[in-house]
Amino acid sequence: MTATRPSPDPATRSARRIALAVGIPVVLVLAILIAMPFMAGNETTLQVDGRVPAEPGTEQGGVHFSGTVHQWSVSGSLAVDAERQARLSFRLRGPDGSPPRQAMQVPITFSMPAHGMEQSATARQVGPDSFAAASELPMPGAWEMRITFAEVAGVLPFDVAR
Repeated sequence: MTATRPSPDPATRSARRIALAVGIPVVLVLAILIAMPFMAGNETTLQVDGRVPAEPGTEQGGVHFSGTVHQWSVSGSLAVDAERQARLSFRLRGPDGSPPRQAMQVPITFSMPAHGMEQSATARQVGPDSFAAASELPMPGAWEMRITFAEVAGVLPFDVAR
């Protein structure tokens, strides 16, 4: 003998549908909010704002750049001389527009991904919001500069001529 299940009344069916219609989107939104910090990238590309002209001292030219890395607004220039010495200078401003409140040293990495080459430098504070660093780039080609703050890097691709 088979038992027949009584069908739920229309009010119960309607309540279940409403619970599903509301519950599923709420659960999806919560899952996305929980996952967002883990999906956020740990690097951002710095924007090229213009070119540094080739002239004495910057024979290979360079780029002016800007962007936001971690909480810092960064703007500066990267220029390369005839001996492939890269000179970096930049300014930092916090979210409220003020310079860093304490002295900082900023790790800089120049890498050539196609050749697995990497040069490290430290940008030293030369003014309230001004920093400078230099590094020799041993060969011409496509390079990337990384400015790192709290494990978040600003990346600037650039080329060094022969």
